[in-house]
Amino acid sequence: MSSYPILDVLRVLRFPNLVVVAATQLLVFYRILLPAFQQEGITNVLTSWKLTEIIVVTLLITASGYLINDLQDETTDDINRPGANPVARLGKQAVMWFYASCILVAFMVSQLLAYRLDERELLWIFPVAVGMLSIYSIGMKRIPVLGNLLVAAYCAGVPGILLLAERNAVRQLVASNPELGMNALRVSVLFMVFAFVATLLRELVKDLEDIRGDREVGRRTIPVMWGTSLSQKLGILLGLMVIGAILCPIFLGWPAFLAPPMLGCIVALIIGLLYILFQLTRAKDPKDYHRLSTQLKFFLLGGLGLLAFF
Repeated sequence: MSSYPILDVLRVLRFPNLVVVAATQLLVFYRILLPAFQQEGITNVLTSWKLTEIIVVTLLITASGYLINDLQDETTDDINRPGANPVARLGKQAVMWFYASCILVAFMVSQLLAYRLDERELLWIFPVAVGMLSIYSIGMKRIPVLGNLLVAAYCAGVPGILLLAERNAVRQLVASNPELGMNALRVSVLFMVFAFVATLLRELVKDLEDIRGDREVGRRTIPVMWGTSLSQKLGILLGLMVIGAILCPIFLGWPAFLAPPMLGCIVALIIGLLYILFQLTRAKDPKDYHRLSTQLKFFLLGGLGLLAFF
């Protein structure tokens, strides 16, 4: 009996997704930015402890987004996946306390970090990030495309916040060693583009999975407004855009992407995504789209290989 609340808490917080978020920031910093700074003798702003604080704030904001989303999705989840939403088992009040706690702790840590880094002008990031996820869950799901763009922008911002925090060190890096600096910057931005477009694709597939419940509660998602067939075609287009983003560095001759481990990762990602897109053309019911959504989650996880092998 005691294990079920723990499992429900981990489920409502999307614990595996939080691990991926933390891994993304760790890989961007330790595989791309820090080695470049050290090579040129540039002092980085984010010490290990300050990086930990950024990761904690990011995880708490992300978790708050999942919590408010589940609170808002009780009705549609009862239609689409009866019994799947853990809010009913944990209790709505308990989940609201979790949400408030995440926001409060994240706010306190972000304030502390901003003052310690002397970056008080960046305090606007916290309300913007929290607001994006809240607006998405409360209202943007009723507006086609915009809600999906908000979620994708947040996912792209997960690695992007590190570039913002280390912007002065990045400028010094580009000035002292333009080739190394631009390589580090390009790979970071490329991964942000990859995360943005791949998240758009997964959000579209999730909307296809939830089309029945969204239609009944009046949400104007892309599948509800444009139909399943057109949404599938849009999904294929987004998938091809992801493949284009992955192949772009090879066509441009970026040396880091021509190394055998990186090429192997790229080939595996492309084959996996092509298989997912093939299945998307044949998907017909919520079970098919749920399977594709899960596969896309693993695809996004595999995308971390672009950072690990850099």
